[in-house]
Amino acid sequence: MEKRTINILSQKRAFLDAINDLSSDMVLQDSIKAYYRELYNEKIETALIVKDKETFIKYTDLLNEL
Repeated sequence: MEKRTINILSQKRAFLDAINDLSSDMVLQDSIKAYYRELYNEKIETALIVKDKETFIKYTDLLNEL
């Protein structure tokens, strides 16, 4: 193969690898956010049941930061 063709294929491969890495990162970030959203909601619900204002405020703030 011609050197130019090899360079183009190499660039395409690097581009596709970068896209795959970004996609994986986005999926991971979404999964982490979903996990924390569920956890914080559980903590907020528990705080409401036991009437713990500090815990309620703490996890409400954390949930709002997501």
